[in-house]
Amino acid sequence: MSKKMQKYLKDWIEWIKLERRLSKQTIKAYTSDVNFFFKHFEEYKNKPIELSDLENLGQLDLTSWFYKRIKNGVGHRSNARSLSSIKSFINFLVKKKLVKHAFFLRLKGPKFYKTLPRPLSKNQVTKIFQNIAMNKEKWVGMRDLSIILLMWGYGLRISEVINIRLSDLQTNDLQIYGKGNKTRLIPIAEEVRVFLKEMIKNCPFYFEENNFIFLGTRGKKLKAEIIQKEIRNLRNSFMLPDNTTPHSFRHTFATELLENMVDLRVIQEILGHESLSTTQNYTKVSADRLKDILSKNHPRA
Repeated sequence: MSKKMQKYLKDWIEWIKLERRLSKQTIKAYTSDVNFFFKHFEEYKNKPIELSDLENLGQLDLTSWFYKRIKNGVGHRSNARSLSSIKSFINFLVKKKLVKHAFFLRLKGPKFYKTLPRPLSKNQVTKIFQNIAMNKEKWVGMRDLSIILLMWGYGLRISEVINIRLSDLQTNDLQIYGKGNKTRLIPIAEEVRVFLKEMIKNCPFYFEENNFIFLGTRGKKLKAEIIQKEIRNLRNSFMLPDNTTPHSFRHTFATELLENMVDLRVIQEILGHESLSTTQNYTKVSADRLKDILSKNHPRA
């Protein structure tokens, strides 16, 4: 990649960080997508990529790139996200008038079927709670229980949970930093606050007000991978669905709210979704339940 193109890429990263307020994880993924894209085309065209090359990218170029990725085992969902990353970069160049036009922006990516999240049953959640703290040091068991409780009981993402700081526990309203640095307040029960403080009390490491409350066994901020591995082990032990992840607790939370007739807009606010359609993907209602709701609430019922 030429030095000029590296500078454009750096400017774009700064732009999506400040203007679009994307999360660090998303920015990292977008940057990786664009770097791999450039690497492929420099090999494909056997020369460094210039701005004029981006203007002339077409369907055959896109097809060659997708073919290589699919051949390497990259899924359609990842390909769709990668295309979005590259379009964002090229669109940035157009906005800055570095590129006059880009046919590439009109190209469509691969289609894939959305799989509905599968919520956990009450029996499955009970088994997980009964076993999550087994054979662990007391504070580690309390830590893992707390994380599952916050995801299942309040619909938090694993990334949101591990970013909670000691200062966030001063009131009953827990301030959560979601995607794009958007904040929302989640009221938590006093019993949960007490349990979290008890976990901190049992932790062998010293806490200051601005410290993260969920730590690893070496005293550093807990990595999401630790909990993801824990859920994988439980999934294998209890023969849970293959797509059971920490996010499954969030799905379960949303689904239970909907089945208890909580308004979809309220669920959207609690989960921190920008789009209502995203909230709808997190919920599952049986046809019989929908029929029951309509029969009771339809104007001609």
